Amino acid sequence: KIEEKYEELGYKVYNEVLEACKYNGYTHRKRLIIVAVRNDIKKKYEYPDVQKEFKLIDALNKIDYDNLNNPKKDVDNQPMKHGEKTVNRFKLIPEGKNIADVMDTIPDELKISKFYSRGNTQRLDRNKTVPTLVPGHSNFPIHPWEHRSITVREAATITGFPLDYKFVGNHSARCMQIGNAVPVYLADAIAKSVIKILE
Repeated sequence: KIEEKYEELGYKVYNEVLEACKYNGYTHRKRLIIVAVRNDIKKKYEYPDVQKEFKLIDALNKIDYDNLNNPKKDVDNQPMKHGEKTVNRFKLIPEGKNIADVMDTIPDELKISKFYSRGNTQRLDRNKTVPTLVPGHSNFPIHPWEHRSITVREAATITGFPLDYKFVGNHSARCMQIGNAVPVYLADAIAKSVIKILE
């Protein structure tokens, strides 16, 4: 229907699903990218070429934990204060696994539904790309080796925001802004592909 409408309006329509990590990124996030080009523009639109893929550790290594992003200066890099029970649960989840993988071996008082297979029941693997970060602080995954969910700053860096980018609002609102964002490196690759057809 979208394609038909654009064609009626005099556009050629291109559509493709792009995976963010294939464009100098860290996250698997997939997005349908629709590009409509007016019929009087004779150039053919070409999606950006696949580029380098990075791992979580590459994103974490960019963060300046000692200075610019020191939690005392950078509110976006302040860890959440998890309850004792939550921290104890985190300790039992190995790197790269989620709560469902270990549910049968953890104490009854720490058990939760196996359906919680994402977000803060999933510990990230530092040597892999990151699953899609969904909106909401309670859904940010667990840090690969620390017993806490990743910070707003860590999530923002994974999504491609500059290290000095400031988010606005309370903690939940800032997490939502990151979770809803198109990864910056994917947006950059698309923008550069659009510039080529306009030159």
